[in-house]
Amino acid sequence: MRIPFLKMHGLGNDFIIFDNIKNSIIHDSRFINKISNRRIGIGCDQVLIIENTNIPENFKVKMYNSDGSETGACGNGTRCVADYLMKKNDLNSLTIKSVSNDLFCSKIGNSVTVNMGVPKFSWNEIPLSNEQDTKNVKLGDFVAFCLSMGNPHAVIFINNLDELENLNINSIGPRLEKHSIFPEFANIEFVSVLEDKSLRMRVWERGVGITSACGSGACATLVAASSLDKSAKENKIVLDGGDLFIKWLDNGSVTLSGDTERVFEGFIGE
Repeated sequence: MRIPFLKMHGLGNDFIIFDNIKNSIIHDSRFINKISNRRIGIGCDQVLIIENTNIPENFKVKMYNSDGSETGACGNGTRCVADYLMKKNDLNSLTIKSVSNDLFCSKIGNSVTVNMGVPKFSWNEIPLSNEQDTKNVKLGDFVAFCLSMGNPHAVIFINNLDELENLNINSIGPRLEKHSIFPEFANIEFVSVLEDKSLRMRVWERGVGITSACGSGACATLVAASSLDKSAKENKIVLDGGDLFIKWLDNGSVTLSGDTERVFEGFIGE
């Protein structure tokens, strides 16, 4: 059976998208892991499955990491799916329902914005394995500000840019992701404040590894930095793949804006 797919990316954070395909195999973790592999599959950070396009301006999307595990939030993936669906259905805005949130999306020019909802700070909502000060979580040699943006994040501030750029995240990331304090594992962001007050972020994504950008991670970074008086409530996040723009609104929710790009489309199978 030939299964159609679309490949898109946001700042190099790349996704395979399936549109309302009635085939149970695409939800199978082994299938997702195989097609996400960059040597034996198509290659991506996450797989996004649009489950229902029958309700105007309201779409349900399942999101999976490249290891086959389901995730509750994917900011750049949501922006890519929203861009695709808005063009397909001639819309300027829509809502995407994920397992964690209802995500309102809109587009101005080439920039797609998604409202990622209100961050959660309680230890049991992130979740952490025990009650503690979530702004000061000790992870070995590091101290993290932990929160949820629909998925768990640990934001670690690094003293200077040189130290940040020289971090061996391939070694540090997997250990912190699966630290015992995180029962559902966590995304790990490493952040430094730049001279112009923007934020430089490198990221190890839960279930994926190092990625060139992470939308929910950028949101978590802005919220953590603002909470610690390291940033205003609106800022640019500088990632390996480019820049994302984050706003922590007065109503408590967080918006994520940036470009998206369609790479190619094709078919899986014979």
